Parts: sequence; structure tokens; C-alpha cells
Amino acid sequence: MFAAIITTLTLSVCAVGADKPVLIQSPSIQRVTEGHTAWFCCTISNIRPEDTDLHWYRKLPGQDMTTMELVSTHRAGGSTERVQGYSERFQSYRDTSNSSFTLTVTDVVHSDSAVYYCRVWGDIHGNGTQLIVTNPADDPVLVQDPPISKVPEGVTVQLHCALYNASVTVTDVQWYHQRPGNKNEWALSHFVNDSASRSGCISDRFQSYRNVVSNSYILTISNTSISDTAVYNCSVWSYIYGGGTQLNVTDEGGSSKVLASILVSILVLVLLFCILITTICYMKKWACFQQRLTPEGCSTEAMNTVYATVTAETKKKTQATTTVTASEESEMCYADIHFRQKKTAPKIKVTEETTEYAVIKRDQ
Repeated sequence: MFAAIITTLTLSVCAVGADKPVLIQSPSIQRVTEGHTAWFCCTISNIRPEDTDLHWYRKLPGQDMTTMELVSTHRAGGSTERVQGYSERFQSYRDTSNSSFTLTVTDVVHSDSAVYYCRVWGDIHGNGTQLIVTNPADDPVLVQDPPISKVPEGVTVQLHCALYNASVTVTDVQWYHQRPGNKNEWALSHFVNDSASRSGCISDRFQSYRNVVSNSYILTISNTSISDTAVYNCSVWSYIYGGGTQLNVTDEGGSSKVLASILVSILVLVLLFCILITTICYMKKWACFQQRLTPEGCSTEAMNTVYATVTAETKKKTQATTTVTASEESEMCYADIHFRQKKTAPKIKVTEETTEYAVIKRDQ
């Protein structure tokens, strides 16, 4: 008893100097089919969850805030207490890591339909969550299209989720994705007020739209990349899922670039090879041309006028070592004169009397 009094006094002192707690509930509306589980989340701020008691109430149709029923109480010490008449189907949990409380109702029945509120300090409560329990035959049906989509990187893709037995204007939708080798993860939510919330790992390339005419949701992914490859599922009422769309993003653009690079390299090699062959052909033609300009039996050095110019001293040495008859010398001079006349001057008829050969012959 004394310990309880001390705890109460401590809480009262803390409450006097602290700001009032703020309670935020989610979701605002939850539709659950009979036999399934409903859950209500209450996030608390401006006070630690372990420092206060939290109560769960429900307001049935026709009741007001003053007459609504207490369901259970989650004590600051961690224990829970259920009001008589509520079975173990109603369970309260506390998560101090994110300052939240959760109430779950398993195996729901139609009489569980109500608005559920979390409350602290007697008069501070959350915004409430409306639970609507439906018949199994009235469950929404989600049809996703296309079942498989294969696209290259950089394009924009649209994933459709058509809703039957419910309206998109009064139903929130959640999009999940499961990458290869990973578990199914929440990507983003599209709420009935047309606002959206994305996971921290999802960029603004992912956008959700609502088409009232076709009663469907559309997930748009722009500038797709390889990392977007996954199975995408739409979901409503927390447990109803579509068949999923397998999105495969391929690196076709990169393959095309590699192929184009290979083709360019091949073309460059072919061009260089053609240039090499052409150069060799021109070199051979030039060699043949030079060979045609050189008289038969004469070397290139002999055709060089500089090389052919001999000094007087060289002539003396040549005369000393070589015995040449006058007739042979005259014939060589004649041949040289005849060659030069043939290459440098027009064809002229030369008589024997006017040639150096004739003069030499007369001298002999």
C-alpha cells in the first residue's frame, strides 16, 4: 500500500511539471472479415509509456464519449487488466522502443464493430480507430496487372491493382515489395484522404495514384534500375493481398552500349588494316616505278648525277689501274651521250659527222 502511494505521488509530481501527453492512433478505419484479427496502434509522446497507465475504450453505435465502455488497462508496471465480459481475444501490448501501445482483437465477430480509443490521465485520448467487421463473402478482391513485367533500365513502369467489393475512395492501400532473397517489406501506403507515406528506403521515384473510374490503384516507378527488380503486392485491410506483379529490370541499355563499343572497335581495326594494305600497295607501286626509271644494267648510284661526277684525281687513279682502249672510251662516251639525249632532249637525228664519235674516229 505504501509503495502504491509513493508511486502515485511520484506520477503526480511528474505530471505537474510535464507537458500533456499526445496520443495518435492508426489506422483511422480498419475493415476486418469475421474470424480474422484486428489491431489498433496508439503512439504516445511527451511522456514515457512506462510512466503512465493506458486505458482502451470502445464506443458502440449510439454511445458518446462519456458512456463508452472500458475494455482493458495497461499498467505502468507492465501488467494488463481486462474488464469483465471481455475475453482473452482482447490483448494489450506495450513497445517502449517506439513509445506505443497496441490492442489486438483476435477471431473478430460482428459485435466487435465499434470505435476504439486509447486514453491516459482520465481525459486525454487518441483520435480513435473505427473497426468494421464484414462477412467473408464481402471481402475485397484485388487483381493485379500485369502479372509479369520485363523492362529495361531508365523507363517508367506502371503496376495496376483493381479493387472489387470495395471502393478506392474509402479504402487505404499498402504496397509491398519482395526483392530476390529478401522478405516481403512495406514500400508505401496510399490513404483515403489521397495522402501517401513511403518507407525510408523508397525514393520519390515511387508514386501511388488512385483511379476512381476504374476503381484501381496505380503504382508508378520512374527511371527504373536493376535494384527495382522485385515482386510488388498491393494490400487492403491488413490481410488481403493481390496476386503480385513480378517486375524484372534488365540491363539492355548497358548491353547495347557494350555491343556498340565492340562494333566500333572492329570497324577501327578494319580501317587500320585497310590503311596498312593501301600503304603497302603504294610502296610496291613506287618501287616498281623507280625500277622502270632505272635503265637495265645500271644501278641507282650510276643514275645519280652527283655520284656520277668524278674528280680529276679519281679519273687519274682510274686510268692508272684500268687500261681502257680509245675505242672503248669513245664507245662509252657515245653510249652516255646517247642516253642523255634520249632522256633530256627531244628526239634529234644525229649524223655520224657531227658526233663526238666521228671526231674521235677521224683522230684515230
